[in-house]
Amino acid sequence: MMMKSFFAVALALSVVSSGRVVAEAGTTGIEQKILELERQRIAAMVKKDIATLDALLAEDMSYTHSGGTTDTKASFIRLIKERGRYLGVDYSNTQVITPGATTVIVRGIAQIRLENTPAYPVIFVDVWVLRDGAWKMVAWQATRVQSALAAQ
Repeated sequence: MMMKSFFAVALALSVVSSGRVVAEAGTTGIEQKILELERQRIAAMVKKDIATLDALLAEDMSYTHSGGTTDTKASFIRLIKERGRYLGVDYSNTQVITPGATTVIVRGIAQIRLENTPAYPVIFVDVWVLRDGAWKMVAWQATRVQSALAAQ
């Protein structure tokens, strides 16, 4: 129920803002570009590729983890460099929303895989903006959910 409510509210907001909602399977153009940048970001987190993360993350980025802690770009990069434990992040039920030419929202469910920790699902919202000709991730917000809710 919580999952359905989350997506209903998010969908309503995207319609109100005249944004375009695209499921991952039907993406084109900007949507494909952003999903490719997402894959690059996740690979960089797993490989501790600091240069790629530095290029993809906006200086004013806010990264709120499913446990409630929030990182800036600098603290997130430091976290990955010093204590990075990511094995992967697997998306499902992904939607890409383009409310304007310079902003893209990605939302869905992500299965977080960390070293020495059982995998767990989160509902996420990720925001990208086009700045000086380059797409930058400005926000990530994740909320941990029960596995049964993620399957809905």
